Amino acid sequence: MKTIAYFVSENIKTHQRFIYNQIVKITNYRTIVIGPFDNSNRTEFPFENYYNINKIKDLKKFFEEQDIIAIHAHHGSHGQEILPVCEKYNIPLIVSIRGRDGSDRPEIFEKNSKRYSALNKHGAHYYPVCQYLAEGLRRLGIPAKNMHVLYGGIELDLFPYSNRTLPTVGEIRVLSVGRLVDKKGFVTLIKAFKRIYTKYPNARLHIIGAGEDEKKIKSTIAEYNLKDVVILRGAMDSKQVSDELKKAHIFCLASQTAKNGDIEGIPNALKEAMASGLPVVSTRHAGIPELIEHQRTGYLAPEKNDMELAKGIQFFIENPDIWTDYTVRARKVIEEKFDVNKQIIEQQRLYSLVNTVKTETATKKKTKAETKKKTYMQTATKKKTKAEMEKKTNTQTATKKKTKAESEKKKEMKKKSKTKTKTEKSKKKK
Repeated sequence: MKTIAYFVSENIKTHQRFIYNQIVKITNYRTIVIGPFDNSNRTEFPFENYYNINKIKDLKKFFEEQDIIAIHAHHGSHGQEILPVCEKYNIPLIVSIRGRDGSDRPEIFEKNSKRYSALNKHGAHYYPVCQYLAEGLRRLGIPAKNMHVLYGGIELDLFPYSNRTLPTVGEIRVLSVGRLVDKKGFVTLIKAFKRIYTKYPNARLHIIGAGEDEKKIKSTIAEYNLKDVVILRGAMDSKQVSDELKKAHIFCLASQTAKNGDIEGIPNALKEAMASGLPVVSTRHAGIPELIEHQRTGYLAPEKNDMELAKGIQFFIENPDIWTDYTVRARKVIEEKFDVNKQIIEQQRLYSLVNTVKTETATKKKTKAETKKKTYMQTATKKKTKAEMEKKTNTQTATKKKTKAESEKKKEMKKKSKTKTKTEKSKKKK
């Protein structure tokens, strides 16, 4: 069985379960993981076939023994990191493109442009997670023939559908899940929720996640006097998130373009909420409109607009009778396009294309080498024939010259002989 080697430059984090699934669920190929870190003590997302690339003494022998047909890097930066190895050992490279990897925003355009210029020279293949990122890659100079959109899938069994109703008494729970970073738009969401709380004092916002903007988010909560209204729940694993989705009534994610140019692909948190039967509110950002159809499977607001985002949340609070229609359609979208098992089948099909390209490339190289050898032999034969003909011609010319010289010598000797005879006859007469 042929092998795909997955390169990850650091341990997979709690929120990156989707990467783990894209490795361990492959069945048509043998899979191994290579990276520059120690994986021996991992309890979350452990890999059976992990190899520390820095401890492999003979990489050429290793790749041959493992029968590796391609290396798959799960981020653009990881692809750039493993590129020298792929170039040295002539191994096809596949790069998954997520978020900022496909951004052509001025803040990171130059960095991405240089990265993909180097990857393109090697003939890398790219799997952007949405059409939006594919368009960004085209603007960055990636050939369309080397790109294949591969939507990220979620585990439907982990996020079962359940019909929701708006509570007549008690808390209206709005849930948001994501890393506490700029592109998730939590500051905008908190501002929007201030408007919701003013109108619906029994509404509460629960935020699941951790990250570098936690201090800023806490400050915003305090600024808008929402200390007991907006609750930060910290980071959770997928099972815990699934349990929290079951307790919520509405889901909202205010994704936006970050100040540093970072963007989303299609957030898995939205897919999980839609699969679970929650009405979803989000923004017209990056690949999200490929997932959510406005006022059919969810509600979309412009990014960084707290007033319009609040309208989306209010839309569902005031129209609970439409929830089932929206959420049933949303679940169907997830089942058809974002089921991890279906996406794994597509991923394996794309691997076969890379393997075909590798085989075709090897065949072309072999044919080219054979043609070159044949041309060389033909040229050598022609040179040899030409040399032999020249030698033969030279020999014939030399023979002719020799014959001519001998003929002239005979004529001269004959002439001298006649002259001598005449002289002798003349002497006798005297």
